[in-house]
Amino acid sequence: MTTPSVSHLITPGSTLFSLMTRHKGSLMTVATSAGVVQGILTAFDPAYLTLVTDTNQTKYVLVMNIASFTFEPAY
Repeated sequence: MTTPSVSHLITPGSTLFSLMTRHKGSLMTVATSAGVVQGILTAFDPAYLTLVTDTNQTKYVLVMNIASFTFEPAY
């Protein structure tokens, strides 16, 4: 098991925390090694994001697995 570095966690005071706070409720596309997930950012904590897809499924994405992400206008 790989332990994420502090720079890869969403902790209060970090740039990632500020960004996620501003975009909570926004449509987010996240690319990981397992594929791409798109949904509304509903919650986050230091280690993972919670997205709700357009089919009302809840998806959890580990922060340490994120290759890239973008925010878009909500559907």
